[in-house]
Amino acid sequence: MSRKIIVILKNKEIKKVVEKILFPLPDEIYYFQDINEALQTIYDEIPDLVVVEAVNDPKIEISIINNLKDDPIFVSMNVIAIVPPDFYIEDWQNFLVDDYIRVDNLKIDLIMRIKLCFERIEKVIATNPLTKLPGNLVIQKEIQKRLNRGDVFALAYADLDNFKPFNDKYGFSRGDEVIKLLGRLILNIVRAEQPNGSFVGHIGGDDFIYIMDPEKIEETTQKIIEIFDSVVKNFYDEEDLKKGYIESVDREGKTRFYPIMTISVGITSNQYRNFRHFSEMAEVASTMKSIAKKQKEKRYAIDRRRSI
Repeated sequence: MSRKIIVILKNKEIKKVVEKILFPLPDEIYYFQDINEALQTIYDEIPDLVVVEAVNDPKIEISIINNLKDDPIFVSMNVIAIVPPDFYIEDWQNFLVDDYIRVDNLKIDLIMRIKLCFERIEKVIATNPLTKLPGNLVIQKEIQKRLNRGDVFALAYADLDNFKPFNDKYGFSRGDEVIKLLGRLILNIVRAEQPNGSFVGHIGGDDFIYIMDPEKIEETTQKIIEIFDSVVKNFYDEEDLKKGYIESVDREGKTRFYPIMTISVGITSNQYRNFRHFSEMAEVASTMKSIAKKQKEKRYAIDRRRSI
């Protein structure tokens, strides 16, 4: 399986050495001169590994990496820092790279360190392997952490309507592409609407959650639904699009007609309600999602009840 590696190198001589070392690897490798140039690519599709040069000014480069790694979205992203020969740090808690290699040991150790990072990635069960978004364990911890801190936030629970018959007809490969698209779509829109303090997670299958400020989540949800409606058509055959539905066999073996996939979203918030445990909040969001699926016009439902 091809992996995605982002390499950020300012020094031209170091770049020549690294390119020569990494050339035999079968992975997708993208080179950048500056970390800020690489950020958009990192946000668009979370890479499996980032190799960053921190030779000339390690503190500045590591500070930028720390800010990135502090975000739960990038919990699965491994970072290797290339540091000076005399590099030393005492405060390891504030050094959030996963590994480092001294610049004079590149030829000997770089490939080995990369392989070790990839082995760690495969062992990480906290992220969804398809979308690389935080999975159930991280989601639960994130919701509970915010509740324990007393943060005021809104939780949205989204899934696809008519996904199973789509999967049955077109196959798991095309179904996986739809799920990856939905994950990127939710992540990009949520981050665009609220760059700081938001969170996106992938529960599994076609189920996603996102966390935002209560006053921003409804408009963001409308944008997610609207944009998904426009792009999901690209995954259907032209014949089915013209009909507006697909034919598939249900669990009882009967042929049924299923419309084009849509999203249903349930939303709740602790702005006016008290939640002590993440499961309580998730259950309410799930209930609201079920209500949204029954609505004909609006495909999202918001819990507006208040605690007494």
